[in-house]
Amino acid sequence: MKFKFDRSFYIPKGYELIAKDERFGFEVWGIMSPRIVAMAFGGKRSKPDWHFRFNDQSRLNAKITETLDAFMDREDRKQKLKEKRNAPHDVKIGDVFRCSWGYDQTNIDFYQVTQVKGAFIHVRPIAQMSEETMSMQGECVPMINEFIGDEMRKKVSMWNDDASIRINSFSNAYRMKPLAMIGNKPVYQSSHWTAYA
Repeated sequence: MKFKFDRSFYIPKGYELIAKDERFGFEVWGIMSPRIVAMAFGGKRSKPDWHFRFNDQSRLNAKITETLDAFMDREDRKQKLKEKRNAPHDVKIGDVFRCSWGYDQTNIDFYQVTQVKGAFIHVRPIAQMSEETMSMQGECVPMINEFIGDEMRKKVSMWNDDASIRINSFSNAYRMKPLAMIGNKPVYQSSHWTAYA
């Protein structure tokens, strides 16, 4: 990946390019005499990440190595996170996903998996059994196979063995794990909801 940015505004007159790594858009500019002063840029940034004076060349080299190591560690973490999110999932037909959302109140929606096709699944919203336990708040559980909406195609993301799907721009749904099975039917933990006027 190559980055090309105009960083000349931030580079003092007389500074020369000392080190460069195009993988990270990394550049080190500086002067080596009469004293060593250097500045580093990384990624897509046009402002310097650091601008220091160094007692000798070895300290400058150590700082460059430290900065590059940090870039590599960050890229490694991003890659591992991407691999985890795109790892094969174990979602199956009948699984239930729970979505909690709302501003100044907590809304709960449930979705049941109807199809599994590779990394994608199809879900439909299902009804819920709800009980008000206090004024304008209560508990609810999903009602399996009680469909109340159209089917939606969603990509599954995995994180620490938890499957999730994006419902819309402001909410995700996470797979629920049954507490028990009664007569081949899963029993789920209740979810708390609130509704404020």
